[in-house]
This record gives sequence, C-alpha cells and structure tokens, in this order.
Amino acid sequence: MGTDQFTQALDDTESVQKRYAKQLGIKPDRIPFTAETLPNSEVAVRVNDDLLNEVASHILNRAGHVSIIDRRGAGKTHFRDLVYDALANGPRSEEFHIARIREVESITTRRFYTRLLDELSQYEDLEIPDNYPHPTDEVRQIVENVAAQLEEQDIACIIQVDQLEDAARNTRTFEQLLAALQSVGDLGDEEPVFLLFLFGTPVASERIDELRETLTSRLVAKDRSLERFDFAETDELIGRWLAFAREEEYSDGYSSDPYSASAIDEIVDRSDGTPRSIRQQCYHAFRAGARQFDDIETVEIDDSTLEQYT
Repeated sequence: MGTDQFTQALDDTESVQKRYAKQLGIKPDRIPFTAETLPNSEVAVRVNDDLLNEVASHILNRAGHVSIIDRRGAGKTHFRDLVYDALANGPRSEEFHIARIREVESITTRRFYTRLLDELSQYEDLEIPDNYPHPTDEVRQIVENVAAQLEEQDIACIIQVDQLEDAARNTRTFEQLLAALQSVGDLGDEEPVFLLFLFGTPVASERIDELRETLTSRLVAKDRSLERFDFAETDELIGRWLAFAREEEYSDGYSSDPYSASAIDEIVDRSDGTPRSIRQQCYHAFRAGARQFDDIETVEIDDSTLEQYT
C-alpha cells in the first residue's frame, strides 16, 4: 500500500510540475533551482568584487598567504573556481602555476608533497622526476628543487587547498597537513614562491590557530568571508535560472516573473543569504507556485504563495 501511495505521489507531482513548467515556458528536463551548481556563477562572484580585488593584489604582489573561511554553501566553490580558471587559463596564466590539493581528510605531509609535485608535473617548464623516494625529507628536497626552478623563472605557484575542515577532524592528520603548508609557504629567497590559497569553514580556522600559530601569522589575508545575497542578487539569480530552464540567453533585466517582489523579499528573509540557501528557498517557491497553479490556476508567486503552499 505504501509503495502505491508514493508512486501515486510521484505521478501527481510530475503532472503538476509539467503543467506549471509548460505555462512558464520551462523545459521539463530543466526544472530550475534543482542543481547545486549555478547555471552561471557571475552573480555569486560579482557580489564579492572587493574580496576578488584584494586577493588579486596579494597574489600579484606575493604579499602573503590567504584563507577564505566561511560556512558551507556561502559560495567558496564559485569564488575558488573563478580564481583557478583565471590563473590556469586566463590571458596572464603564463605568470602563474597553480596546484589544487583536494581530498585532504587522510593526507600526510609526504602525501601533500607528492600531490603538489603531481599537480606541477603538468607544466613542461619544470623538471620533476617520474618517481619519488619514500623518505619524506627526500621528497621535500624535490619540492625545494622545484621551488628553485620556479624562482629562477619568476613564476608564482598558487596552492589551493580545499575543505580544510575535513582534515581538521583528526588532530594528527591536520598537524601533518599544516606542517607541510608552512614548509612550502616559507620557500623562496626574496619572496614566496608558493602562495597558499586556503578554503574551509570556521572550524578549520579555529584549529589552525590552535595547532599552528606560526602559519596563522603568515596569512596576509586571514579568514576572509564572502558577501551574502540580498534582493538584487536573488532577483538576478532567479532570472539566470529561468533563462537556463527556458534554454534562453540571460541578459541584464531578464524578468524574474513569475516571482514577484514580495516573494523575493520573503525568500531572502527565509534564507541565511548564502547562494545555497537562496537557491533552496527559490526551489521551494517554485514548488509552491506549481501547487498553487494546480489549485487555483494562479501563475504568479508572491509572499502569500509561500505562506500557504510551503
């Protein structure tokens, strides 16, 4: 009986959703706000222009290391990817090498070094051996040799480390990671060769302070956070998602219809202002709009829609 009831719920929901999507000109396989990745991250980045300019200054001048610390869903991934793509593929990519270190939950000092070398082996201007010795000190010597090559070519290497909080759960693992970060961050005779670009939640930042104060002191930009979305950013995000769902090009002024101003205000109020929370609230509003349309044939989503159908 339970299986039949849920199957019926699936069928009913699909029917209601298709009717509403057709009314809005939305493709059935492109229901908006259902994917974690934004159809275009421009709005998530533009709201952080000040931080972007600050990070650019620190990297350009090799002023020191940077940590972006914020709650989950705050937009760290979009910000990180923008910087990565610009440094790796942009018109000034020849000035930089970039290494992304991910999945750090069980990383060791030696493994950090080998991942760094693996990342840099893609660059043909660096001589890196195919195989690494077992002792950690000998692997670090290879890293030092690579640093000397980078310094001779006047190339800065940006090391992005993602989701530091994963490693912070285990003190021993985190100590090894932080030791490796400080070790490579100190390389360079006149200026840093490796610039650390760290990402994590407040838990990771607190643990860095506890376990490695010397690394903390080397962060020229420590615990930078991302700006929250307000009405304008939410309105634009809705427009971009609707354009995506209709397979249309987004341009400034693209209508956020059927989302009314009162609905957008309510979405902002119900969220914590992070891109993820805003997207989730927009999805719930779309779901409410579909139920409302099925109930009373009203297309527009306003604050009363959210109050009655969510």
